[in-house]
Amino acid sequence: MDMKSRAQVKEQTHKVGQSGVSMECLANVQMLYRYNTWRLPNTETSVFEPKAMTAVTSIEWSKVQIGPRTKRVLLNLFPSAMSAYLRKERVQWSHQLRQNKQSVSSAVRSRAFSKALTGPLKRDTVVWESFSGNGALCNPEGLFQQMLEDPRFGNFHHTWVLSDKAWSSQFRTKFARHPRVNFVKYKSTSYFEKLESSQYLVNNATFPAEFVKRPDQTYLNMWHGTPLKKMGYDIEGGADGARNVLRNFMSADYLLSQNAFMTNQMYLNAYKLKNVYKGAIIEEGYPRSDCMFRADAGAVARQSLRDRGVETEEKKVLLYAPTWRGESFYKPTADASRLKATLAALRANPELDGWVILLKAHQVIFDQLVEDPEFADFLIHNDVPANEALAITDLLITDYSSIFVDYLATGRPIAFHIPDSDSYASDRGVYLETSELPGPVSRSVEELNDNIAKLRDRSSFETAFTDECERYAKLSAELTPHDDGEAGKRVLDIVFGGHESGYNVKRGFSDGRKKIVIYLGGMITNGITSSALNLLNSIDSSEYDITAFFYRSNQRDRKENAAMIPNHVRQVIRDPSILQLPLLGSMQELDKASIGDMPDSDKDSAVWDWEWRRIFGHAEFDAAVDFSGYSSYWTRIVAHATAAKKAIWLHNDLEADAEREVNGVRPHFQNLTGVFKLYCDFDALVSVSPDLNEINRNNLSMYAPSDKFTSARNTINVERIRSGSGGTLVENPAAGDYSLRNLGDAVKALGKFYSFEDLISEANRQQSLSSFVGSGAGATFVTVGRLSPEKNHARLIRAFALVAQETPGAKLVVIGEGPLEQELKQLTVSLGIAGSVEFTGRLRNPYSVMSACDCFVMSSDYEGQPIVILEARVLGLPIVTTRFGSVHSAMEGSGGLIVDTDVAALAEGMQAYLDGKIHASPFDGDAYNKEVVDEFTQVIFG
Repeated sequence: MDMKSRAQVKEQTHKVGQSGVSMECLANVQMLYRYNTWRLPNTETSVFEPKAMTAVTSIEWSKVQIGPRTKRVLLNLFPSAMSAYLRKERVQWSHQLRQNKQSVSSAVRSRAFSKALTGPLKRDTVVWESFSGNGALCNPEGLFQQMLEDPRFGNFHHTWVLSDKAWSSQFRTKFARHPRVNFVKYKSTSYFEKLESSQYLVNNATFPAEFVKRPDQTYLNMWHGTPLKKMGYDIEGGADGARNVLRNFMSADYLLSQNAFMTNQMYLNAYKLKNVYKGAIIEEGYPRSDCMFRADAGAVARQSLRDRGVETEEKKVLLYAPTWRGESFYKPTADASRLKATLAALRANPELDGWVILLKAHQVIFDQLVEDPEFADFLIHNDVPANEALAITDLLITDYSSIFVDYLATGRPIAFHIPDSDSYASDRGVYLETSELPGPVSRSVEELNDNIAKLRDRSSFETAFTDECERYAKLSAELTPHDDGEAGKRVLDIVFGGHESGYNVKRGFSDGRKKIVIYLGGMITNGITSSALNLLNSIDSSEYDITAFFYRSNQRDRKENAAMIPNHVRQVIRDPSILQLPLLGSMQELDKASIGDMPDSDKDSAVWDWEWRRIFGHAEFDAAVDFSGYSSYWTRIVAHATAAKKAIWLHNDLEADAEREVNGVRPHFQNLTGVFKLYCDFDALVSVSPDLNEINRNNLSMYAPSDKFTSARNTINVERIRSGSGGTLVENPAAGDYSLRNLGDAVKALGKFYSFEDLISEANRQQSLSSFVGSGAGATFVTVGRLSPEKNHARLIRAFALVAQETPGAKLVVIGEGPLEQELKQLTVSLGIAGSVEFTGRLRNPYSVMSACDCFVMSSDYEGQPIVILEARVLGLPIVTTRFGSVHSAMEGSGGLIVDTDVAALAEGMQAYLDGKIHASPFDGDAYNKEVVDEFTQVIFG
């Protein structure tokens, strides 16, 4: 903006102020112009072009909630052309507001974040964070206190992260004037600036998804306890919840482990860190436990309670410390009524007369309890470290909280009160059953009080609970071997002093398998997703370590497909990035670049390297695969993978796909053109059949040298096809011996030979058959595929109309959905065959319907590798298909018929089946898959 324009804006905004518009609104209007000159890092692209300005204007107005009069004043004061433009675009403002409510703040944060990433690290600086800023808690707090007092680190400056709720904490008050300690609010702009510019980072949970670990930073993750509850991938469907934890672990230089169980069960197995974790695991105990062994152990807790009128000196203390309940760690529930009932029962217990009864709530539910007056006499505040409370505790009552592990080091008795033990264990899963816990277990308050009567001291514990006492000694030796009051000193010496020798520091977690990361695509139900899932199920997990990479979505279709990823596969699920603005700006530069400019066009390489490191941390792979090959944005991410070799899949005649029109537009043109420009960054361009490889090699030769083009066919899920069709891989001859007189007895008997999942699947299959196929004298043809132009269902329907004239009982089943569905249905009506054609829509299990039909028919103009033909061959169906470029490799040895691409030829082919001239040949799907997996590994490693 020139000086004259700036002067005009200043004058106009002054008039706005005189018109009664709020100063906040005025500041927002000025902000629009101030940021109009922004440039994205390493680009010449303005952040706010006219369209973006429109979105930002609507957003800023919505924030201040100005009324119609003020809007009218503002519009009248804008230059006439802009005023007219903004008036015309009001509807669009609303739409853009819904799409991006935070555009201005996102731009501000992105710019500051990028600047911090490129700026110098500030030496001898540490960022400390506990539980997303919920307080100065747990291991970070314990290590910080020791580091601050250690003269070796007197030159270090410290930044503590606190949330809004923790901002007024006693901890902040205590250190407010300390010359080497400062504070930032969680997820503020200053927070990200500190996070990306400090030399050391310490956390006991996770930094947010936006965080990018710089190579020269040192990140220590001091996880918040040895888990009793199942973690990560050990939880059923746990990959989604584990996504940011795994990302943080892969970024960390050091992981702190309390014991060998935690190292192996949680880090290496539950979070699948074998092979991808490049840092060190420190097994030297927990700094948070050190306070329990000091001469003044528990002084902080006693003073905090004394300040609130609760005296514990010279008194016995019972501490009740249950874990959280609820949907997730980020959506916990306190179950206050149950807590109150338990505390009331304890207070009424005559065996506890004279005892001080306290509640240490998990820090994530503390806010739900602190304002309740009924907890005032019990509740220990978040400011008091849990281990300070344990230090004054004579008897601990807990449930599935890992707090009991720390307490084992004291040798004092523990009671476990788990009224929901059955449901909790089945819903969440636990590593220790109740029969393995180091103390008596109760499910009612009556049982709890009975146990307490026998647990008043260590000697009574040993006498009353012999088995539990033996388990206590065993678990104490296994889980707290290093909790001796010196853990913090050892961790400081290792991480900040650089002395690993002589300490229990473990490195090197490779098991020898080759590491492959595969971008799966959008995970919508289509051929690429099906092929990707088949591949993941087919690769030998004993030889290859597989990581599946994809975008997180709440769409049901995508979530269902993600749930089908096999358990042995590590899932890295990408969340949105704070770098999105510079990434999109870089993509605009790619779109504008010509092929001749490509060697120099990737001047924004750094931002893509940051994004890869944000997602995968220090992890390195032997091969990175873009299995989709349709999105230039994702292709570019994979192109920046830390991998020895990179390959991209070509699932179709991509030149034809780029030029294909649907309703007058070319939906894939821009994306595929961008992908083509990135082929130079890949070592192998892999078509999914030899025939298709020749097509793509010829059509795309201007984008890559000929020797990069190769092929590897797609696998098929033989077991899923067979089971979906009602077949089984195991013979159960005795399963037929049951009575049909009682349905319950019949199902129970069948359950001895088949899983109930298989029985449900078969019931669904039978229901599908009666709904879609039904009965009839004529043959039933079936086709499967997206209802889109390249599949040319219209030609198939017209050919079937000719067949139906000769064979009135014939039927056609069309499985799939797509943009041409209504048009195709109308075509059947116009041809008078609507009663003989069934459109099923998309089916999760198409094989149940396919297997009940008589002949598979296909009418495509072009395909990549027609997987559905191979699936039909597994089902033993005769096949009639049109001739397209890649059809021959799929049809070889099938016994089927390939016909010309016209209506008459296809009708003649279908009639040939009706005349008994086409028969299916046997097909060994397992042998086929073995060959295909060999092809896959050869092209990415050969």
